[in-house]
Amino acid sequence: MEARQFTKHQEHVVKHVLGCQILGVYAQSEHLHFLLDIPYLWSVDADGSMALAQDEEALLALELPEATAAALLEEAAALRESGAAAVSHFARPPRDIGAIEDVALYAAEAETRMHIVGDADTLPVAWQGGSIGLLDERASRQDAAAEM
Repeated sequence: MEARQFTKHQEHVVKHVLGCQILGVYAQSEHLHFLLDIPYLWSVDADGSMALAQDEEALLALELPEATAAALLEEAAALRESGAAAVSHFARPPRDIGAIEDVALYAAEAETRMHIVGDADTLPVAWQGGSIGLLDERASRQDAAAEM
C-alpha cells in the first residue's frame, strides 16, 4: 500500500476529530458516519470527501425519513449519555480504538484505505468505486502483518 496525501479539507476535518472517540457507526452504501463523543458526526464518503457537522445538521443533510433521523438523534444522545446497549441504527465499532490519535490514507490498486488510529487499536476503512465500509478485524490484522 502506498501512503496518500490528504486534501486540505480532509486534513482540516481530521485535525478536529483527533482526541475524539468513536461511539457508533451509521453505514450507508456510499457513506460512513462516525458518531463521536462530542455532538458531531464525522462523515466519510466513498469518493474520499469528509464532513464534520453537528448531529442535527449532519442528519438533515442525509435526507433520511423523519422517523429515521429522529431515531438516530435519540440513539446518539443515549450512546453519549449512558453508552446505551440497545441501538438499532448505529452499529458499535468492531472494537474500541480509544481516543483518535492519527488518521492515515493509503492507496492499494483500485481501493483506498483509511486507518483511524486510536490509543488502543486501529479501525480500518476501505472504499472502492461507489461503496465504502469498515474492514473486518481478520483482514486488517493480515494487512498489518503484511506491512511489517
